[in-house]
Amino acid sequence: MNLNEIKVEYIISFSDALFAFSITFMALSIQLPNFSANIAEPDLTRRLFQMLVPSIIHYIISFIIVGIYWISYHRIFEHIRRMNITLIWLNLLFLLFISLVAYFTGLLTTYGTHRIVIITFAGIMSATGFTLCILWWYASHNRYLVDEGIHPHLVKYFLSRSLASPVIFLISIGISFINIQLTQLFWALILPVTIIIYMKHIPYISKL
Repeated sequence: MNLNEIKVEYIISFSDALFAFSITFMALSIQLPNFSANIAEPDLTRRLFQMLVPSIIHYIISFIIVGIYWISYHRIFEHIRRMNITLIWLNLLFLLFISLVAYFTGLLTTYGTHRIVIITFAGIMSATGFTLCILWWYASHNRYLVDEGIHPHLVKYFLSRSLASPVIFLISIGISFINIQLTQLFWALILPVTIIIYMKHIPYISKL
């Protein structure tokens, strides 16, 4: 089969399956603690809080970010009408980074206080977002693979939305050299920034 003839819906179905795998693997990265059966309840409560809460927080952050990428991905592919070999490989590169998110989430839940782990995780997240931006730019440039009548403001909105997460992660790498805890708090800006971008553009895109 000619790769240029692969239907867009096949690409989306394959991508959805990998998104689902990535999120499932992230959940499995939360390791169950192995305590003695006769541990006192106050000690059990304290140690569960110390071990599970950071892991769950890291999982929630990763889940939300992957969810945002999944939403952005589908919004973008609603307007992509044709595929070519370059777009297929860009899509595979994006999915490669999505699959790596699960592994590095596992590292983060175990070694979240180490700077190298924080930097690597933020780097993977940045690469994921920037790849999605490149994918959209390539598909929408000169209306190459999208609807010819797509509004320029919609093209700009998708690009801005896709850039928000990787830029925040890129900035957080610099912050990690100042304060590791602050770095992880900085990631929480992704959701409000995404909402702000949406609210800024909604007066325009709601009319399209």
